Amino acid sequence: MEKKNDLQRMFAPRSVAVIGASGNLESVSGRSLGYLKTFGYSGKVYPVNPKYEEIGGYACYPDVTSLPEAPDVALIMVRAALVPNILRECVAKGIPYAIIYSSGFAESEQEDSQEELLAIAREGGMRILGPNCQGLLNLVDRIPLTFTGALHQAEIPSPGHVAFISQSGAFGFSSYTLGRENGVGFRYIVTTGNQSDLDVVDCAHYVISDPEVRLLMIYLEGYNDGERFLELVRQARLRDIPVAVLKAGRSPSAQAAAQSHTAALTGDEAVWNAIFKQYCVLPMEDVDDITGYGQIFGARERTGGNRVAILTTSGGAGIVLADSLHDLGMEIPAFSETTRQAIARHIPDFGSPRNPVDMTVQISNDPGGFEKVLDTVLDSGEVDLVINAVSMIVGDSGKTMAEVIRSRYGRNDIPQAVTWLMDQEHGGEFFGMLRQRGIPFYQSLRRCAKAVKALASWSAHCACEKGLCEAPHHPEGSPELPAFPQEMTEYDAKRLLGLYDIPVTREILCQSMEETFDAAEEIGYPVALKVMSPDILHKTEAGCIALNITSLDEMRGAYKKVRENAKSSNPEARIQGFLVQQMVRGGLECIVGVKRDTTFGPMVAVGLGGIYVEVLRDIALRRGPVSEEEALEMIRQIKGAPFLFGVRKQGPLDVEALAKVVSAASRLAWIEEDLQELDINPVFVLPRGEGAIAGDALVIRRKK
Repeated sequence: MEKKNDLQRMFAPRSVAVIGASGNLESVSGRSLGYLKTFGYSGKVYPVNPKYEEIGGYACYPDVTSLPEAPDVALIMVRAALVPNILRECVAKGIPYAIIYSSGFAESEQEDSQEELLAIAREGGMRILGPNCQGLLNLVDRIPLTFTGALHQAEIPSPGHVAFISQSGAFGFSSYTLGRENGVGFRYIVTTGNQSDLDVVDCAHYVISDPEVRLLMIYLEGYNDGERFLELVRQARLRDIPVAVLKAGRSPSAQAAAQSHTAALTGDEAVWNAIFKQYCVLPMEDVDDITGYGQIFGARERTGGNRVAILTTSGGAGIVLADSLHDLGMEIPAFSETTRQAIARHIPDFGSPRNPVDMTVQISNDPGGFEKVLDTVLDSGEVDLVINAVSMIVGDSGKTMAEVIRSRYGRNDIPQAVTWLMDQEHGGEFFGMLRQRGIPFYQSLRRCAKAVKALASWSAHCACEKGLCEAPHHPEGSPELPAFPQEMTEYDAKRLLGLYDIPVTREILCQSMEETFDAAEEIGYPVALKVMSPDILHKTEAGCIALNITSLDEMRGAYKKVRENAKSSNPEARIQGFLVQQMVRGGLECIVGVKRDTTFGPMVAVGLGGIYVEVLRDIALRRGPVSEEEALEMIRQIKGAPFLFGVRKQGPLDVEALAKVVSAASRLAWIEEDLQELDINPVFVLPRGEGAIAGDALVIRRKK
């Protein structure tokens, strides 16, 4: 069987069998054959259908067995019930790849029938794309292995620099048509459908091996192997290829079943968002992003900063664009006096040489002046990107503006983009001139700003993250959880934390009221008293905690009260004992938690406690393991971070100690594979130099 990323014969086959081909090349089952003919495919084509002797000028065969050779790829477009036997014939013939268009498998809850296809293929050493897919389009070699309507009577485009892999066939090729209409230069389009065998990662590894690919875009509904996905991202980064993902189906339903605060805060959407941020994957929201990112990243130029120059013929458009860029964190720097004076020489007196540069509509009558303004800004060394924002410039003036932009595009390594606020009827000719030159072009100020922001974020931050290109290093150690009960109390959880050098409160587990008296004396008043039961996980809600106990008499009353509350809360609860615990004074309450995600493994979270996490959901989330330095960066991302680093008269707290707790918790999660969830809440962060200490903890193990 060929290696998963060795898909050359599928993407560029020397021969293709079209099984189930129709004599009507305009029909869905006839299009694949028609497209191969239209694209001028130079390989051998073998239609297979017992109804015909010839289709579209190709000799037609009654079955796979009758083919004169084993083609590289079989396109299968028969009804679902016929696919297994067709696949067996393909295996017997020695065909290495099958692209199955047919629907009616896992997507319609026919899991067994899909598993049957996979078993047949694996036994015969065949690889499958699909079923329920729309195939692929390789524009490099002009090979259409698809039935999509996107190619129907459409011009065959030249190959660009963007690869798009989509789980959805219809969405994938619809996005292709819209992107292409807006100037995106696609190189490969692949739809993977049900992904019974080959998936988005397999296909993506193949396309990024092409040195002409500058952007990899993925439409992803679901993916279970997080490590393979992240390895793809690392390999793409090594080739300086950004990865942009439109993640669909990010349902919050799993949060409802969460048994701890951390799990409720780290649902599927939060995890994917955190992964994208951590590994510099560009998130996309809709087709506008596919179009916008496809244009800006399909261009050759990259940038090393976020300073943007705006050259506009409309003061209003320049202001709106500047606002959009500012909202996204981009900088619109003031030009130096020298640059302003140079610009002022070439624009009307009633224009503005500041940034945004208002050249006014009059500049359209002075192409030389526009050219000099553009050159001045490009050569100034004061900006990292340039956007030409053109208003309703029509006729010969519009054509002249387009010609100047075309001539100055690529003059140096500074990326340029154009936003032209005009309809197709008036500006179609100019738009075509820009797209033909490969210039990123937008009719929306906001879309342009978002695309430029994505380029700046990638170039300035992601491309230089060397550590993200390295294979992950996971901590080593022997798990301790096998020695603990399957259902653990706070007392058990904090003993586990202690084994990983996470500081916990001084505490003693007692079995009687008298023992609590002795424990309180040993620890020193004031103390807390808690009921320990694996059946009462959230003790505060059950009234099973008493705080600030300052005397023996208060202990006596507290003991009776929490014991009674435990019985009322759950009469069948198993009582491990009564925990007498040190009361921590001062500091700030934080939360540290871990959830084992089904796709990406341990995800570690840190945030401020109390209302900050309960109401404001102010946490930072990252895939573990994390170093202390990475944990500090997570803490800085919290909106409430100033409370930890010092604000007004309040001095700084021991943030370094909190980072150690976060790092140790992530290490614990990697070693303890039986751990499902961990909440350390609260973690008391004391003044700088005094440490951080776990006041409570909850451990939930995987169900056996």
